Amino acid sequence: MKKLFIILLSTLSLTAFAQQPDWYDSYTRRTLYSAENYFTGLAEGQRIGSETTEAAILRLKDAARVETLSTIRVHVQNTTTNKALSQTLRTMEGTFRQSTREFASDTKTSVDMEIPGLKTEAWRDPQTGYITAFAYVKKATLIRQLEKQITVLLTKAETSLDQIEQLVANGQKLQARDLATKALPQFAEVDEAQKLLAAVEENADEESLQLQETRALQHRLTDIIARLRNGINVFLSVNAYMFGSKYAALKSEIEGELSKMGCTFVSNASQSDWAVFVTASAREYNVYEAGGIKQYFCYVDAKITVDKTVTEQRIYENQMSEKGGHTLGYEQAARQAYRDISPRISKIIKEQINQ
Repeated sequence: MKKLFIILLSTLSLTAFAQQPDWYDSYTRRTLYSAENYFTGLAEGQRIGSETTEAAILRLKDAARVETLSTIRVHVQNTTTNKALSQTLRTMEGTFRQSTREFASDTKTSVDMEIPGLKTEAWRDPQTGYITAFAYVKKATLIRQLEKQITVLLTKAETSLDQIEQLVANGQKLQARDLATKALPQFAEVDEAQKLLAAVEENADEESLQLQETRALQHRLTDIIARLRNGINVFLSVNAYMFGSKYAALKSEIEGELSKMGCTFVSNASQSDWAVFVTASAREYNVYEAGGIKQYFCYVDAKITVDKTVTEQRIYENQMSEKGGHTLGYEQAARQAYRDISPRISKIIKEQINQ
């Protein structure tokens, strides 16, 4: 009796698994998921090579999602409604991207967005092993989800802008620039969602698309970008000496390193984000002779101070020394010490500015 129960249970399970879903039949699918009310996508196939059934199902579900997105995009391209809104959206996008292109030339702002509210199902024919995946989203559901998504994205963008402006106010322009670059794709997502909503919702208007809020946030970001475009303003004062003569190369070497991180140099400390002061001098140390060859040694002693202008704080103050040696005399030994100490000084300054 127990054996018979197990057989019956297995038969019922197989029957349930073998039962075709309502969307499998093309006529029923068109009736229940009409193009008037749904966006749909269908993908069919079998396992490939050593692929597991589970992996094949996931692959075909992804294909069905892509097909649904393609259907939506075709609808967006072919739609003739909301022409005024479509033009407004294109204008907003064009103006915004033009104003930010130079700032984020290496930033990809296009978006392959997920379809909010999309559902996917799959069925495997137990006889043939053939797999069919079906993706669908009700237009009314898509509209509601897109409206919510726009609100969430704009809130996220506004939070980012608040953080960026706080960093700028604190004189942390490098961090502000990095965060501003990351904020650009957020607006691309908003743009994508707005265009999609304008296409699928014939009653969409500026209020439901939140265009006024979007314009205000875009204006804030472009204003920030304009302030950040020239990078970090640094006042750099370097007084370096080598046995009574000025050694100008130290300042040039430090400027070269700081320029790599986007620093702009100003002639007045009051115009800067950071004020850096370096004093350095060379001193003779000793001479070592071996095998008839003399080796001259010098030290370069340097003092570094870094001030954060916006907060009037002295962020860093310290001294360091570097030893240099050469066979041609003290001057060449001092030059070698300067060459060795220069990257150390530059590294310290960059670390302080990057905080």
